[in-house]
Amino acid sequence: MIRVVTLDPFDDKQLAKFNRTLYTAFGVGSEHSGSAEVPAGMSEPLDAEKLLEEVKGIRAYKDDKVLLLTSRKLKDRDLPSGKAPTSGFARYGKDRAILSIAPFKDLEKDFKPITRHALHQLGTLWELHHCLDPRCSMYPPWTPSFNQGDHIFCTFCREKSEQKIRLAKS
Repeated sequence: MIRVVTLDPFDDKQLAKFNRTLYTAFGVGSEHSGSAEVPAGMSEPLDAEKLLEEVKGIRAYKDDKVLLLTSRKLKDRDLPSGKAPTSGFARYGKDRAILSIAPFKDLEKDFKPITRHALHQLGTLWELHHCLDPRCSMYPPWTPSFNQGDHIFCTFCREKSEQKIRLAKS
C-alpha cells in the first residue's frame, strides 16, 4: 500500500487523482492517509532527510510505502559536485519518501511532472535504479527533459517494480 501523507492542505479531488495515478503505476493500493505536522523548529526550506526521520504520527504497516507530500521548498542537497536543488528525496530500499510540489506550485496544473517525480521517489523505495530510457520515470530527474515526460515506467522498470512488490507481499 502506498500511503500519501500531506504536510500542507491539498484539494481532495486532486489527491484522489494523484492516488489513482500511483495505483495505476504500481498496481498496489494508494490512499491519502491523512496529514502530519512538520516538526517544531524546522523551517523552510525543509531538510528532506531530517524530515523523513522526525515527522511523527504516520500510521503504516511494515510493507507500506509512505510518500510525504508538501507544497514547501526542500533544502538543496550537498553533493560532491556541489549543491543540488531537490524536489524530492527517498532512501533506496526504505519505506519513506518526500515530494515537494514547490518547483511547480500547483498539483492540478503541473500534474504530469509532479506525478513523474512521485513515481521516481517511490521507485527508489522499491529499489529501482536510474534508467537509461528518457521516457521512464526512473530516468535521472536532474536532466532537462525529465519534467516533459509522462508518468510511466518503461517495460524493464515496470517488471522490476512488480517483482519487488510481489516479494514484499510474500
